[in-house]
Amino acid sequence: MNSANIYDVAREANVSIATVSRVLNNNPRVSRTTRDRVLETLHKMNYQPSEIARGLVAKKMQTVGILTVDIRSSNNSITAYTIERNLSMLGYNSMLCNTFGNEEDNIKYVRMLMDKGVSGIVCIGSVFDRTFNGTSLLSECKSTPIILTNYQVEADNVCSVLIDDRSAIQSAIDHLVERGHKDIVFVRDMGSFSSNQKAKFFKNYMEKCGLPFGSESIFVTDRSLSGGAAAVDGILASGVKFSAIIFNDDVTAIGGMKQLKRLGYSTPEDVAIIGYNNTTAAECCTPALTSVDNKFETVGNIAVTLLRDLLDGNNTSKCISIVPELVVREST
Repeated sequence: MNSANIYDVAREANVSIATVSRVLNNNPRVSRTTRDRVLETLHKMNYQPSEIARGLVAKKMQTVGILTVDIRSSNNSITAYTIERNLSMLGYNSMLCNTFGNEEDNIKYVRMLMDKGVSGIVCIGSVFDRTFNGTSLLSECKSTPIILTNYQVEADNVCSVLIDDRSAIQSAIDHLVERGHKDIVFVRDMGSFSSNQKAKFFKNYMEKCGLPFGSESIFVTDRSLSGGAAAVDGILASGVKFSAIIFNDDVTAIGGMKQLKRLGYSTPEDVAIIGYNNTTAAECCTPALTSVDNKFETVGNIAVTLLRDLLDGNNTSKCISIVPELVVREST
């Protein structure tokens, strides 16, 4: 009789692959009845541990789950690419999942990765803030190393890579003030923890600098070219005085800049524009867009270093903060 693999055993015993791995690993979470059934099936099917199974017994599947909302986003793709490249160099496979931003899907995908027995999980973006807060998920994953980017959760098995958005917003405002601007507005997109934080930092620093600020100084739109155009229309319709706009991302900023041009405004002569994320689009548009460089490749590098330390049982920093850099181009 040919040796069966772990998938054959799971199917024959009518259990998940994760359950078979728990039995092989003597995990106490498996009931005696299920354990006995799986062990009997292993014996009956002449099971011989494969490389994957040996990894399971050693508690190392050599696979890491990478979660992102939308890999099409430039910042997500750069970070995910860097993480996968570095993991490959360390001998790990990667499983990349797009969750599409729905909170239920975020939780579903984390549980799916856990069921597949991954060695660790990396969540890209602050959109995963509610995935672990206010849910039971963290207790379910307490034995699995988790790396979060741009969000922090206090747990022994979780490390974070944060982007210092406070510093970034301050640098953007200081740059505009140096260029003679004081009437500055901020455009954020809806629902993002990171964009909400930036809006808060914008308000605080504007007030600290004694610059004009009111509830009408912050506008909300969709993250897209059309969202940028709609934001500009809203700013003009509000009657608020402005000579500069800071956007939460580059694409929305470019949409706003294009709309200003259609309406007869020149950038930066009439309105200065700053974007966020320093994507390729910021260099390709006309005028070239001043933008905050969040150093996404650095984020990916650090995320893998933290994950490796957790997997190896090494002492490591629970949180590392990266200071962004303002890249000045023609739009300011």
